Amino acid sequence: MEHLTQKQVEAYRQSQLPVAELLPVTDHLGECETCRRHIQGALNSDAAFFAVRAEVFGDDAEILSADRESAHPTAEQMAEYVDGQRSGDTLQIIEDHLNSCEHCVIAVDDLRAFRNQIAPSLDREYHPASVPAPTEGWWRRRVASVPALFQAFPTPAFGAALALLLLAVIGWLILRRQWESSTKQEIVVAPAPSLQPSLPVQPAPVLSQPEPASVVAQLKDGEGVLTLDQQGKLSGADDLPPAYQSMIKKALSDRRLEKSPQLSGLTRPGSSLMSSDKETGQFSVIEPAGNVLMTNQPTFRWSTMEGATGYVVEIYDGDFNLVVASPQLTTHSWSLPQSLPRGRVYSWQVKATKDGQEITSPRPPAPQAKFRILDQGKANELAKARRAYPSSHLALGLLYAEAGLLKEAEQELRALQKANPDAELARSLLRQVQALRRRSE
Repeated sequence: MEHLTQKQVEAYRQSQLPVAELLPVTDHLGECETCRRHIQGALNSDAAFFAVRAEVFGDDAEILSADRESAHPTAEQMAEYVDGQRSGDTLQIIEDHLNSCEHCVIAVDDLRAFRNQIAPSLDREYHPASVPAPTEGWWRRRVASVPALFQAFPTPAFGAALALLLLAVIGWLILRRQWESSTKQEIVVAPAPSLQPSLPVQPAPVLSQPEPASVVAQLKDGEGVLTLDQQGKLSGADDLPPAYQSMIKKALSDRRLEKSPQLSGLTRPGSSLMSSDKETGQFSVIEPAGNVLMTNQPTFRWSTMEGATGYVVEIYDGDFNLVVASPQLTTHSWSLPQSLPRGRVYSWQVKATKDGQEITSPRPPAPQAKFRILDQGKANELAKARRAYPSSHLALGLLYAEAGLLKEAEQELRALQKANPDAELARSLLRQVQALRRRSE
């Protein structure tokens, strides 16, 4: 691979490389000192610090740089992490990086899935099948040697006559051997009569049991254990509806959570030209913002403005029509006393009064604080599932994530990870929903 382009360097620095390019670029950085220095220069101008750290930590210096936001583990480091060959500070730094980098989470999950897929075949040893060499009869060897007689005798007529004579002799010998063989087969030797009749002994039938399929994923969920084998058979979920079983099977095989379409349009990507109030530490809204809510009577919270004498909360619909406004408040939260219509997207803002002036948050160019109220049908389905399957943390976590309720999904997957402290799959699902929550805030 040639040296990285400036576009690849910028994409790597901003953690925006596609998954297909991430591993090749990371491998190239592990081999190319020039590109690695270029990346390090773009990430941090304090080159002397990292040079000293490289002398102290040696081979671990590169992974210890993972505290920088855009430094990804190399393919070799990801493979060692999947195989459990990392420990101590380097293991903690990789796990911290996976908590904030969806690309690396996907890459680690793909490596683990690939390892689980080929691991059973590595325990077998294959050899080419041995084919016994065909044995030629004596008469075939004799017939094959007949053409040599024409070379031994210069006279064609004499050689042809001798060849015909030999063929006749060979044919007679073949017929004789066949006759002797058939005669031996016709001789029947009568068995000696036994004094007592004996019943034929039948051998006991041997029942061949199929080999159990290899396990792809296994998690303790509630009072049972969910198991998915290589043939796609799911065990331990017989009490769940078929739709929920298919959802669990897909999560166990793919090992990833998809972003819910319910979250679309609630947030917009940040820009260097846009700065939110949260980033500057000034007066700002806190929640709800960029998420889906189960309740249609939410509670609104915002930060304190020093010197403010009062606050007013205003809620707008999708066309920015005022739906409801609060009275003058002196607290930093307000619970809506009435229900909002379900299945709609709303935005809200808070106005602080200070020195006779009104200060609004969020204010442009910061994005609006939007949220969605879950529709009634989905809310009823989730309430029914919670009553019917309260101990199935995986099923409930996947249902909440599918509906865009990331806070509730994180609570269920955290309980699942607690029940499976050594299961990497449970940790991976929890990290993915946490990453979705951070991006929606």
